[in-house]
Amino acid sequence: MWGLMDVAKSSGTSQIEAEDRRTTVGGRPLPARSGRRPGDSGTRAKILTAALELFATKGYAGATIRAIADRAQVDPALIHHFFTNKEGVYQAAIDSRLSASSIFDDLAGTSMPHGDVLGQGKQFARAYLSFWEAPATRLAMIAIYRVALTDTTTSEVYRIRVTASNDHIARHLGLPETDEVDAMMAVGSAHLIGIAALRYVAKVEPLASMDFDDLITWVAPALDAIFARRDPDA
Repeated sequence: MWGLMDVAKSSGTSQIEAEDRRTTVGGRPLPARSGRRPGDSGTRAKILTAALELFATKGYAGATIRAIADRAQVDPALIHHFFTNKEGVYQAAIDSRLSASSIFDDLAGTSMPHGDVLGQGKQFARAYLSFWEAPATRLAMIAIYRVALTDTTTSEVYRIRVTASNDHIARHLGLPETDEVDAMMAVGSAHLIGIAALRYVAKVEPLASMDFDDLITWVAPALDAIFARRDPDA
């Protein structure tokens, strides 16, 4: 039996048109089905997985609509149908694995007494790097990083997300809203982004193969030192 791709190719129609054809009984079309078609969620998932893999390995320029369609084995028109354009599929692919605003949500309720900085570096490092470490979210983190370095539009989105994440963790660590805290969080996040890039993107040894807990042990003191520079009475 021919699949949708075969029907589309043999008839010269797009895969969307092939999907929209309804079977007939006695020459009469069946009534239109309401709601999302059964195959839609599976097709979307295939597209998003393919897109995420390409954004993570090829960057924004390399992850063309055609390349995504080829990897997902769908008609390129379906990608436009579901996501409008490449920016749409990029955002959907990232959101399918990771909500950037929730990166530090596991720190909820962990705020510390005013002036107590011991352990904050370890919390910060573990919360952030765990999203690079976990297989379910690693591709999304790598894709965000690669795309932000090469595409002007998404770079702005990346800057906004980093700033929002820094503000988020600062509040959970019980830090006040001051220029000094903003600078401290920016330097701390820059340190972690550099560690993540070397370990997960460039795969520089011995970082790439280091045990995760050992990595946190190495990284935390540097972050604690950054946090300790803040004037606790400010």
